[in-house]
Amino acid sequence: MSNITKATTREELAALVTQALRKEGLDPVLVGGAVVSIYTDNKYESRDLDFIVSASSDVVNEVMKKMGFKKSGKNFYHPKSEFTVEFPMGPLAIGDQEPVKPEGELKIKRTTIKLLSPTQSVMDRLAWFFYSNDRQCLDQALWISKAHPVDLKKVEAWAKREGQEEKFHIFLGSLR
Repeated sequence: MSNITKATTREELAALVTQALRKEGLDPVLVGGAVVSIYTDNKYESRDLDFIVSASSDVVNEVMKKMGFKKSGKNFYHPKSEFTVEFPMGPLAIGDQEPVKPEGELKIKRTTIKLLSPTQSVMDRLAWFFYSNDRQCLDQALWISKAHPVDLKKVEAWAKREGQEEKFHIFLGSLR
């Protein structure tokens, strides 16, 4: 029922999933590694798309099934796609900050995908660095910051609220 092929890009798949969910009255937000891939032009390449959506899993499962996806564990797989789709538990949050209103958009043909802005995506990646010492996520935050305008004052204020000034300064020092 969908137009998914082996050539379907990450962005096109995100648009198709967004369209299908919106037809059911849902308002998905793309988060996580896929957003990093988009903002870094695949310097970091994620093979999954994470959407936050406020709906019962039954509704999401039915939409994905209609699109030709099969569920295994927490992931949805499509036989013609190299990408998986996952729906992490909401609400949309960055560190201890919730709820978060997504400030980014990506237009693919006639579909506008809601996603974290570059600044929010940097904060999301830094949250993983702050709380899990994930150095790969620190690198991703740096790549986004070098590829897109990022409001560093906003990131710093957020890091202070998170009690993570020291690790924020590691990020800032690596950025310069």
